[in-house]
Amino acid sequence: MSTNTAKGISAPVIALDIGNVSMKLNFDEMYRRFDIDPGDSESIGRLWEHGAALETGRITVPEFLDRLEAFTGHRRTREYLLDAWRCGVQDPMPGMLETVRTLAAKGARFSYMSDISPIHLDQVFKYCEFVHLVTGGIYSFEAGAFKLQGSVMFDAFERRYGRPLVFFDDRAEIIEHARGLGWNAVRFESPEQVLRDATALLDNL
Repeated sequence: MSTNTAKGISAPVIALDIGNVSMKLNFDEMYRRFDIDPGDSESIGRLWEHGAALETGRITVPEFLDRLEAFTGHRRTREYLLDAWRCGVQDPMPGMLETVRTLAAKGARFSYMSDISPIHLDQVFKYCEFVHLVTGGIYSFEAGAFKLQGSVMFDAFERRYGRPLVFFDDRAEIIEHARGLGWNAVRFESPEQVLRDATALLDNL
């Protein structure tokens, strides 16, 4: 599929990961609220087994909260558990607002491409400083798979938005995977790098 031709989109689309690209993640605080030592990899792994089920749409939010209640020994209220899970995603990535504004003024459009739960996505809508400049996204909980699980999310993105001009993600293994699927993917280093790299691509269109 040619770049940005799906659904009649003519403007170049830049795909952005959410966690540690659009938003900073603070899972140590989340672990603290679940009474987990950040060095307790076994407990963290068990917590994320439940999180992965939610993030790939295999369970609903109420079912996820049922699991968290059992995980914490039924010692916490559902509202506490919900707030504890939310708190990992609430800090905007410094500098990204200015970068996105500048690139939008150059004619770029933005879409998210993220492994995420509906609970954390609500946090993005609440706290991301440039969410009003983003045209939707492809999310793992809707796609039923993570980015590294084949081409499911990438195919869904192309059907909706066309192949992006560039995709920024902070994880090297996801960048390698995306490139293997024919995407122009760049590992995120800083908002300044996003501005520099994306501007160069826009100037060459």
